[in-house]
Amino acid sequence: MIAKNGKISRFFDRVITGLHYNLRKAVNIYIAVLMIVPVAYFAYVALALNMNNMGLEAYFRQSPITTVMFIVTLMDLIVAYVLYFRKPELLTNRMTVIVTFSLLTFLQLMVGNIISVILGLIVLYLSKNIMPSRSTGIDKQTLAVIIGSTPFYLICTWLLFTIGVK
Repeated sequence: MIAKNGKISRFFDRVITGLHYNLRKAVNIYIAVLMIVPVAYFAYVALALNMNNMGLEAYFRQSPITTVMFIVTLMDLIVAYVLYFRKPELLTNRMTVIVTFSLLTFLQLMVGNIISVILGLIVLYLSKNIMPSRSTGIDKQTLAVIIGSTPFYLICTWLLFTIGVK
């Protein structure tokens, strides 16, 4: 696996050592980004509505990309909420971290959230530090929410591509 040796591993080691990251800090920052970005986006939409003197429905009709990104930010908020309350399971079960953050990193890449992708890769890399436990099962509650949100992210990705082609 890449995390055991290689140039990429040495690069990640340097970056993570320079940032003084550990798994707990990386997961907390990931959750914070997923919570703060939607709040900032909602503030942006509220400001734009106020400046243009229009309602939310008219604003969404005017800009379909805004509508799609609104859905994405709502999903990010839900995922952050679940990750926040499932953090103890994430920090102790390596398989849950790998499955959850692999899927989230891929989905965030699809919708264009590059900061979340970078943080997800850092969390995946730091998951090598979780001590193996007897429990190798995946946390079913966390996985259910991530898998449940996947269709929404994929539909939003398809809509973004469709809107971008026009």
